[in-house]
This record gives sequence, structure tokens and C-alpha cells, in this order.
Amino acid sequence: MSIMPCFRHGILGFALVPCMALSAGGPVHYGFSAHLNVPGDDLDRDLNGKIGAGGSFQVSIETSGRTIVRPRFDLDFFPVSEDRRRHSSYRDRVDLDSVGLGVDFLYAFSGTNDQGLYGLGGVGVQKWFQTFSSRDTDEFEGWERDDTVHNRTSAWLAVGLGYQFNPIVGLEARAVGSKYDGLVNGTSGGRTAVVGQLALTCRW
Repeated sequence: MSIMPCFRHGILGFALVPCMALSAGGPVHYGFSAHLNVPGDDLDRDLNGKIGAGGSFQVSIETSGRTIVRPRFDLDFFPVSEDRRRHSSYRDRVDLDSVGLGVDFLYAFSGTNDQGLYGLGGVGVQKWFQTFSSRDTDEFEGWERDDTVHNRTSAWLAVGLGYQFNPIVGLEARAVGSKYDGLVNGTSGGRTAVVGQLALTCRW
């Protein structure tokens, strides 16, 4: 599993951000977020409900006193999930991470971007990195990586609410939906990832 190629692509995408900032004419803020990932739907079952973590680099471009366009580059990580096959001595393991590139659109209900409640919607693309491994616990062997390694790119959509405490620090709740490949009864197929995110945001 290699995240570096997508990391380089994300950096190339953000090379266009200064051009957007210059054309916007309004204040531009650089920042980051640190968030918890709470899986839902198929992802919750595949990860046995384990909570992941992630972070993002963000550029907030104020287009008016109430609105912000926010390009973002995300890295998300989920704990390794293990499960025993029914009526078998085998255990299966799922390694799952992702990188994403997209943009959020923020609207301040309070009338100011510096403080108060705001809503958001977002869209982008996400690259999933998945490896499925197995081992026979009766023979005490190490993990054997299967040929079921899936690196799927899919669109993501997000909605959420946030509260800006001051011009620098905010708290945000987002729901992000996308698609990834998974194994169902030994067969690869499309799965639905719904992730609830609780994020601490900082910008300057």
C-alpha cells in the first residue's frame, strides 16, 4: 500500500489554490483540522465498529461576509480489523486507509465568518487503499496477504454543521459518504462508506 503517489497528486492540486485565492479578492486563511472517524453502514461492519482518525490541510477563501470556499486535502486512517471466519480456524484482517481531495462550501448563519454557527456541503474524490489478509490460527502461521488488494477511487459528498469560536478555532461535525470495494462472502463488490467526523479546525 502506497499513499505517496496520491500525496503528490494532492500537492499538485493544491498548487492551483494560490490562483483561486488571487481571483477571489477576499481574505484567505490557511489551516488544518484533526478529526475522529466514526464508521457507518458497510464500513462499520467491515471494521467491527472501530473508530479511526484523520487530518486535513485546508485553505479557506472568503467569498463574502457569510460564505467561504474551502479546498481541502485529507488523510484518513482506520484501525486494523480482525474477524474469525464462522466454522473455521481462519482469521481475516482488513487494512484500510484513504486520501481525499475536494472542496467545502460554508455558509455562516450568524452573518459573520469569524464567529458563530455555520453549515457546509462538500464534494471531492477519495482514493481508498485496502488489503485483505488471512491466516490459519491452528497452524500458528503469519498473515498471508491475499490477491484481493483494492485501490478504488470514488466521489465523496459531505454535509455538516460547525461552530467558529473565534477567527482561529472552530468545531465541526461532518457526514461523508463514498464507495469502496470490499469482500462479501469471499466475493469482491461495491460497498458504502458513511463516516461521521468530529473535527477541531484551526486557521490563520
